[in-house]
Amino acid sequence: MVPSDNLSRKHMEAAYRIFQRFALEDQRRYWQRASARYNKAAGQVNVIVALFAFLTGFSAALAGLLVSAYLVEGSFANQGECARLQGSRNLVASLRDLGVIEATEDIQSLQSLSVQREPDAEREPIDNDAVSAALADLIAIQSSYCELIQGIVNVLMIMAVVTPAIGGPFTTLASLYQWDRTVSIYEGALENLEVADSQSPLPEMDDLTYKAALRAYIENTLRVMAEETAQWGQSVRTPPKLEAFVEEERLKAARATRRTNVGPMNMNVEDQPDSTSTPGAPPVDKG
Repeated sequence: MVPSDNLSRKHMEAAYRIFQRFALEDQRRYWQRASARYNKAAGQVNVIVALFAFLTGFSAALAGLLVSAYLVEGSFANQGECARLQGSRNLVASLRDLGVIEATEDIQSLQSLSVQREPDAEREPIDNDAVSAALADLIAIQSSYCELIQGIVNVLMIMAVVTPAIGGPFTTLASLYQWDRTVSIYEGALENLEVADSQSPLPEMDDLTYKAALRAYIENTLRVMAEETAQWGQSVRTPPKLEAFVEEERLKAARATRRTNVGPMNMNVEDQPDSTSTPGAPPVDKG
């Protein structure tokens, strides 16, 4: 849709308005809508990926903190009470397996431990005041509190394993569709389309400048569209400046003027030199 040399000023103005509405503005609106849509999709996926990454790190860190604070020996939050309680429960389970205590007995019901050991031939009871005091201390520990902490740690460890598996597909989805890359291409095309639009002709221009501006405006707009379509992954080049088109139109007008002055028989005197003339010799006057 490059303006012809024979178009009048009114024809050029009409061509400018048609191209402005149905080519440049239509393409600009499409890029703006697509860029907004892809930018929204990329933002949503990035938020989901970031959320699951945060949950993974947070759950793992909090689980480690709770274990070190409550569930290990010498923990700083409860002086290792939960660890001692769990150890005593393991001891009771071992005593059940050995048949020393009844299967229905647990650490809470053992007010005393009537167990004897047999060195050589004598049986020596080990149920004494120290054992009774130790059992009383274990019974005083709030088992429900330790069980709550252990349950929270179990949930956090499950989250630390599950959340990366959930966030992984969203990361793959973002890499597959590459919304961020598409948005950057459309935004670059829109910026260069603004450069082409800034070269549009103005009513106060003379005919020569108006024609050059219209040609620069149309050619640069079509060039941006073509490069956006054909050169995905590459930067869209900035259109040439208006001065280049004005100079080209001025040269065309000068050639047309020279041809008019030479006469109708020699319209192409610059393009087709006389075959009878000798190279390097002055042109022969055929008048």
